[in-house]
Amino acid sequence: MRLQLIPDINIDNKNTDTLINNIHFFRSPMKRLRITKDYIEIQPQYQIAYEIELSTSGAQFYLFFPDEIKSAIQTEINLTWPKITTKEKTKAVQFKNPVIIELNMKHHYFMSLKVDKRGLTPLPAILETMKLLKDDDKVLIQVVFEPESYDWFRSCEAAIKDFNNGYVPRRIELNKRNIKEGIIKGGIKTIEAALSTVSFFLTDEEMEFEDINSIEYEQILRNGLSNNTLGKSKWNGFNTQIRIVSDSKDSIRQESIIRSLIIAFKGLDEDNKLIEKRIKNTNKYLRYIQKRQIKFDINKNILSAAELGQIIQLPTKAYQEIYNLENIDTREIEIPNELQHGNIIIGVAKYKGLNKTTYWPDHKNILSLPKVVIGPMGSGKSEYTKKFSIDANRKDDGVIVFDFIKDCDLSESISKYVDAIKINLADHIKLSALAYPEMQPGKDPWERLKVANILSRQSEYLINSVTDAETGPLTAPMLRYLNAASMVVFIHPDKTLDDVFKCLKNWQVRNEYIRLAKYSGCFTEDDEVFYDLQDLHERDSDGKIVGTREHLIIGIVNRISALNRDIYLKKMLKAQVNYEQNFAKWMDEGRTILIQIPESTFTNKSIKDTLVTYYMSRIWLAALQRKNHNRVCHVITDEIHQVPTAAALVSNIITEARKFGVDFYFTIHYLKQFRQLHDAIRSAGCSYMLLAGTEKENLKALEEELQPFSIQEGLNLKPFHSLNIINYGNQYAKFITKLPGPIKC
Repeated sequence: MRLQLIPDINIDNKNTDTLINNIHFFRSPMKRLRITKDYIEIQPQYQIAYEIELSTSGAQFYLFFPDEIKSAIQTEINLTWPKITTKEKTKAVQFKNPVIIELNMKHHYFMSLKVDKRGLTPLPAILETMKLLKDDDKVLIQVVFEPESYDWFRSCEAAIKDFNNGYVPRRIELNKRNIKEGIIKGGIKTIEAALSTVSFFLTDEEMEFEDINSIEYEQILRNGLSNNTLGKSKWNGFNTQIRIVSDSKDSIRQESIIRSLIIAFKGLDEDNKLIEKRIKNTNKYLRYIQKRQIKFDINKNILSAAELGQIIQLPTKAYQEIYNLENIDTREIEIPNELQHGNIIIGVAKYKGLNKTTYWPDHKNILSLPKVVIGPMGSGKSEYTKKFSIDANRKDDGVIVFDFIKDCDLSESISKYVDAIKINLADHIKLSALAYPEMQPGKDPWERLKVANILSRQSEYLINSVTDAETGPLTAPMLRYLNAASMVVFIHPDKTLDDVFKCLKNWQVRNEYIRLAKYSGCFTEDDEVFYDLQDLHERDSDGKIVGTREHLIIGIVNRISALNRDIYLKKMLKAQVNYEQNFAKWMDEGRTILIQIPESTFTNKSIKDTLVTYYMSRIWLAALQRKNHNRVCHVITDEIHQVPTAAALVSNIITEARKFGVDFYFTIHYLKQFRQLHDAIRSAGCSYMLLAGTEKENLKALEEELQPFSIQEGLNLKPFHSLNIINYGNQYAKFITKLPGPIKC
């Protein structure tokens, strides 16, 4: 099997020596013996090849191994490089005019090459060679290795002992001593020794023996053996062959490429070094390369797992960027199982080269947690929100969209895909009353009083939202009068906010409500509401009621005037209650409601804030009254900072929303636009989607939540991708996804 290894952007190579050490699958001759009726065969050791292919299009990295050890190899790859992607590849590079170089150890293998995992030598210099490539130039670096026996360390230790006694071992030579040792070691060694005697006839290369340079060894004797040499025998050993193939139409450039790669491997020089050997019969040698086989050679290059681990490394982030190498340019995080199934799509993530569609958790308590989608214009916020809304509708969840941006393009686009209830506040023909149809007073006096009490709080919040430089403050006594009027009005059905205002301003209407309240059975005769309402009467010198002391409720009167200045709100004040427009009922039915407040019609920010606050308070009232809290209702608001009073209302209720199956979903440009609301959202267990193009300021505000991602990774997102921080039940998953594709009808 041939696997392409695609590094992740934050890869490290600290455990490559352990990887090599753990894939030392040595088999004794008896375990490799195969007997059939026709022949007896001793199978070779498992041979593994690491390859680097260079071309003008980049660098690719491969690992080749027999299928029998596939599972073990892949396990070790996952342990060493847990975030890389592997792809099975069968097609290898083809050569037309190759020059082949073989790199062999200059000295006896007990002497080690340089091993220093603080660097990637020789990889950076190999990658630098790509700058020499032009046109169809191709390069292959192939490292083929097979396991040596477990007692290989004995020859190393014996050689070190000889060295300490002033004797430098030569590379293996054919002599009586070697033959004798081969016979003692057993059949396979005997075969190797015998074969080595005729290696001249089996190969096209003359046997080479090491030529000892006394000056060079004097320096080693003077300085002592390196720690790498002294520690080499503690690792498993591998018979290794390193090949370099260069293919180019330009022979001069071809030689330059070969020379550059030879120099790259000189970075491994220490006690030992690699020297080049040019292959003359390239066609025959190519067969070994293509089959990834070790060519028999009496002079073995036995490298330790540590030495091979120095050579077999993958480029880290800096080199990926410098040489524009294929990589996993997002932190590929394994997606929790809880996010791999569902109905509302987050996006498509990649893990181990596979696309995985991710979803918001379906569990009601988790799906009801708040969500924030952050990104600039053109990042895909609106399109994703449309997709979210449609998915939720198809799941039979409730969806309520506040759309007060421009001409309500978002809600209009949603309405093309779902059967939605439109509340277009610019349509004066269909305007509904400023009332609360979600609650109706019954016949029981206590129930009537309870409904009135709830609607009194709703009215207070709405009146308080109408605030500008002219309205003045709402004092505690004013709120007391407002409460009293609300209590006596809302014990009756079909009443609106306008009826409360009439009770406050008109003494005759007020007196009638006082009379009805006294006979309703809801109040005691000395209830404070009567004293408060009677306190508003203006009397003449004879005690006769002649009007209303409006100065006592001037803050409320100013707000009534402000509402009446807007023709749409004025009409809503005068409209009749329609109990069919019931958010509690719609939420229980899983309906989609689009509340449209077009900017071209509602230019006054205060009026817009009042309208959003009114409907937001109705939604929360409905959430408290609804029967089916297990059906989630998603309340979607874009740029909530434009309606500060509504934002303050949400801030007060958001931590309780999950219990009632309400999911607050926000889209914004900047986190700072949330102001105090962000603290409440955070404490409620919020999830974030940070879309490509998100400002650095947003990422810095969430720097702790982003871990293990960095701010830079958030800034480098591809277009229409998002970095997600998803709460899936008292724990967070952080991963990057591509936003969902176009909506299918």
